[in-house]
Amino acid sequence: MDNKIFSETKQKIEQSVASHQLRKAFSLAQSLAYGMSRPRVAEDLAAAEQTYRFMLDYASKGVEDPGRAEMARSLGSTILQAVDSLERENLLPDSAGYYFSTLRYEQLQRYDTIASLAEEYRKTVAAGSMFGFVNNAMDSDSVREALRNREALEIRIFNRLWVSHPLSSDDLHTATALLSSDATPVHFRHMLIWALTLGALEYYDERRLLAVLDLADNANDTLRAAAIIASMLMMHRGKLHGFSPRVLDRLALLGDDATLRENVRTVYLELVKTIDTDRISRKITEEIVPEIMKFRPKIDMDKLPSDPEELEENPEWMDMIEKSGISDKLKEMNEIQEEGGDVMMGTFAHLKAFSFFNEPANWFRSFHTDYSEFTGADAKLHQPIADMISAMPMLCDSDKFSMMMTVRQIPPQQRDLMLQQVQAGADQFAQMQAASLSGLDTPANAIRNTINKEVQNLTRFYKLFRRKAELHNPLTSELNFLSVEPLRRMITETDTIAVAATFYFKHGYYPEALEAFGLLTDSDRWRNDDQIYQRIGHARQKLGDYEGAVEAFLRAELLNPGSDWTLRRLARALMAAHRLDEAVERWKVLEERNPESASVALNLGRCYLELERYDEAIGQYYKAEYLDEKSGKALRPLAWCLLASGDLEHARKYYQKIITTLEPIPADYLNMGHLALAEGRFMEANNFYSLNIDSRTRQADSAGSPSGNGNDSARCRQERRNEAVDSFIADMKSDTPVLRRLGVDPALVPMLIDHLLYAL
Repeated sequence: MDNKIFSETKQKIEQSVASHQLRKAFSLAQSLAYGMSRPRVAEDLAAAEQTYRFMLDYASKGVEDPGRAEMARSLGSTILQAVDSLERENLLPDSAGYYFSTLRYEQLQRYDTIASLAEEYRKTVAAGSMFGFVNNAMDSDSVREALRNREALEIRIFNRLWVSHPLSSDDLHTATALLSSDATPVHFRHMLIWALTLGALEYYDERRLLAVLDLADNANDTLRAAAIIASMLMMHRGKLHGFSPRVLDRLALLGDDATLRENVRTVYLELVKTIDTDRISRKITEEIVPEIMKFRPKIDMDKLPSDPEELEENPEWMDMIEKSGISDKLKEMNEIQEEGGDVMMGTFAHLKAFSFFNEPANWFRSFHTDYSEFTGADAKLHQPIADMISAMPMLCDSDKFSMMMTVRQIPPQQRDLMLQQVQAGADQFAQMQAASLSGLDTPANAIRNTINKEVQNLTRFYKLFRRKAELHNPLTSELNFLSVEPLRRMITETDTIAVAATFYFKHGYYPEALEAFGLLTDSDRWRNDDQIYQRIGHARQKLGDYEGAVEAFLRAELLNPGSDWTLRRLARALMAAHRLDEAVERWKVLEERNPESASVALNLGRCYLELERYDEAIGQYYKAEYLDEKSGKALRPLAWCLLASGDLEHARKYYQKIITTLEPIPADYLNMGHLALAEGRFMEANNFYSLNIDSRTRQADSAGSPSGNGNDSARCRQERRNEAVDSFIADMKSDTPVLRRLGVDPALVPMLIDHLLYAL
């Protein structure tokens, strides 16, 4: 079946299930099954639909059925599972996507099963556990080869588990046995969690979720963090399916653990921050780093002391850095880091080209120093550096592998020097680590840091993996755990929501901020906080919902009538919503409170102008000009009001002042043309109208060919000229009512336009 048709039909089915229109969903799903010549699937769906019809009959007769809601959920999930299976079957033969390429490869390995691969892996691990005893008798290259074989098996099992759908009972049993066995290395158990998760993110399978949930209270921080994050992502992906009593019971049991609830809230806040990763990376790579590099030639780095304390002792050096601008940029980056922003993303983005990162499994491999590429004949060179990198708390596993692989490519002489530096600093690093353990490294902080690094690993994969576009990315703006009811109950502690809402608001993610603020206003603690409604109003205004902004600001005004900030924002929102009379009332209150404010006078004048109350507008603009003569902000609206009110003498005075004291804009020439026309000076009017068109064209030319390299074609320039003419004509038509009031015959306007166009 055509992929586009299938995709559109699947979307309609999902919408029908989401809106509880199962009759329509059954009909569409069966049409897909028959269209793909899969009568068995169609028959199964028909049987499920018959169950649904029986349920509806009982409901229509008023029969009590406590299991009705669960049955409806289960039937909806049945439909979605059937459609997922049909889609996989439809895409499998021809899809070039990475998931399906891997699936086709695994299907060719007919004699390999997850169980057989797991058994081979157990034997390899058991043999490897003897390395410590026989290492002296074994060749180091043989050890490396054995480790490579083990890692190859890990990737095979990861891929097989990832693309198997739905998981058979045998496959699930094998996976859970590996996950629960202490004999399975922790790094591989970690990989298995993500193999299960990536599979569920492509095609949801509740059994994968249950297998991972069992590790959510594991004693190992890495496995616990991965399990919690993975479970939450799978639940978000499967929210349309709903959750069976088994899942809900498991979540209820876990929810009784206060520590686990806190970890869920930590994951929520960490994943909220991933929405800002791209912005931070762009800021660092496009703004902060270039600015620092720009000033590098001005500062002789070789003359700066390596010890920061020496730097502080010399005020000349500190002054030099302050003047260079580097200090501000570093402070800015430090602020991002203090907020928990991922400042390392851009730094390590260029270090993911190693073949190691071609395998999805390796993006979820915990960094461990016995990785095969760090062993062998040159292990003595690599191990000290690997140990040092392993202990760096600021790096996630993915970045640690990037750094280690980069070090391995450094020429031997430079590498030896680096090794000496690493060894020289080892004692100092150990002291720093011991100091951190003395008070800061509590179990709660440890799991928070682990969650942070786990989220960074995940972000690296979905942002930097070379074939990321071919996979379902959960880390998008659609990631909203508040829409998953079981998670929502764990997350909605008001302090947590307040932190998330503030983050969204501060960085301009207004739809997300509004949802979070909405939860806050439902709570007793925040319901009467005027600042919450101020932020809601601001967010709605940014999104163009001016009526919604007015409603929020009115609530904030009610809670705190004395706030000038609220009153200003309310007045502006009323203006944007074209509720001008109400806006005037607010600006008048502000005028009473701030009689010397030019800004208030300007806004009040603008309201009167739009209401065509020109005399009152003129009074406000005169006041604004008097209070703030230097800015010239009142000149243009004042001149227009004088013109529109028929005070041509004073209008000319102010337009002449505009031309001589401000940088003229196209509207100035247009209005001076209107003034000349109203005074009967037709040739002068034509000259100003011509200047209006020329000015518009120059602006467009400047935007169209900023480099001035002559590559801008004559055709493009002519198009911009034509657009300028069209804009001029539109403005003339719009201003015709004003010209009529000034005594200009409306029939004359199109004639003047044609006369001008003939002359151009």
